[in-house]
Amino acid sequence: MIKKLQRKFIFITFSSLFIVLLVVIGTINALNIIQTENKTNELINIILDHDGILPREFKPKIKPKNDFNKMNHPFGFDYSKETPFQTRYFSIKFFDNGDIVIDTKNIASIDYSEARNLGELVINSGKTSGYKGVYKFKIGKKDGYKLLVFLDCRRDILVIRDFAIVSIFVGILFLIFVLILLSILSKRAIKPFIESMEKQKRFITDAGHEIKTPLAIISANTEVIEMYNGENEWTQSIRNQVNRLSDLIKSLLSLAKMDENDFKLEMEEFCCGDVVCNLVDNFDALFNSKNLELRKGIDSNLKMFGNRNDFYNLISILLDNSVKYTPYGGKIEIFFGKKDSKVEFSISNTCEEYLQGDLKYLFDRFYRLDNSRSREGGGYGIGLSIAESIVKAHKGKITANGNGNQVCFRFLLPQNLDKRK
Repeated sequence: MIKKLQRKFIFITFSSLFIVLLVVIGTINALNIIQTENKTNELINIILDHDGILPREFKPKIKPKNDFNKMNHPFGFDYSKETPFQTRYFSIKFFDNGDIVIDTKNIASIDYSEARNLGELVINSGKTSGYKGVYKFKIGKKDGYKLLVFLDCRRDILVIRDFAIVSIFVGILFLIFVLILLSILSKRAIKPFIESMEKQKRFITDAGHEIKTPLAIISANTEVIEMYNGENEWTQSIRNQVNRLSDLIKSLLSLAKMDENDFKLEMEEFCCGDVVCNLVDNFDALFNSKNLELRKGIDSNLKMFGNRNDFYNLISILLDNSVKYTPYGGKIEIFFGKKDSKVEFSISNTCEEYLQGDLKYLFDRFYRLDNSRSREGGGYGIGLSIAESIVKAHKGKITANGNGNQVCFRFLLPQNLDKRK
């Protein structure tokens, strides 16, 4: 229980931090891409405005009055005298009469023929802006010709890629470091909850043992009263309530024991199919008393490696629960067999309530579908919790599903025959 809570705490904390870190890294990289894109857009527009060249000096049409106003343009860039020498680009003019003029003096990575082929490819595509490989292009219309400008963005692309790789790598290292810290400190974080659980278990154990003594005295006194005055409805009621309290205490003590960290089952190989058959036969009288229709398919020779007593209690709880909530003249279906390397048990019954989908809340402690009827039947809403604990102790899985006026409980337990001694 404690280890499961610790793992859940680590998972929730780590997942939350992962999502936050993913948003932060994604936002930073997105802003970096936006800033680079705005810079290249401004550069290519300047080239178009100056007929295919970058001027040595350039002043924007709207110049910020002071440094404070520059904060309103966080994704702009400062155009300096070095900008024309740092920028690699080329331009192509397509005149209306069919002539083509290509200027490649500001780039060394592409020659005249390559530039022409690339330009014709863009013109034929019908696009006015976009990317061709590492080149960003844009077409501007002038008097008598079209001006096509290509801007070499390979350096910006490399910067974006390297920044993304570094930020992701740092994020992964950070997450690994946080995961190690969580593994070390998580137990300390849930320590108050652990202490609270330990106090609850101690209280249940101590109270259970303390209550046994007055119950024994009440039972003995009832016997004495019956010796002198004979048995009557009042003494019989006292006996029934004493028995109910005794059963409740046993159930609470069983749950408290199963919740202990060092709790280990005594395992043995036994014929689980035979246990199921005998228990179903023992419930025949109850089936008949409510005129229930029983359908069963049980592999009586099936074996498993586990705790025989707990398995007996598990089947008994599910059978008792099914009989208790099946209305008079209802139907119960029981199946027990092998599925892969596991044993599978399912029991479904008709019920008066309309139930649909996953009913995992039925395994909550002290939960009852019908409080009044459960009280009459002697239930405390703790049996299914014990059944779930037994299944988990055997590393299995139990489910409850509703389908209209029918409910089905199903569990899978590993056979573990390879672990037999």
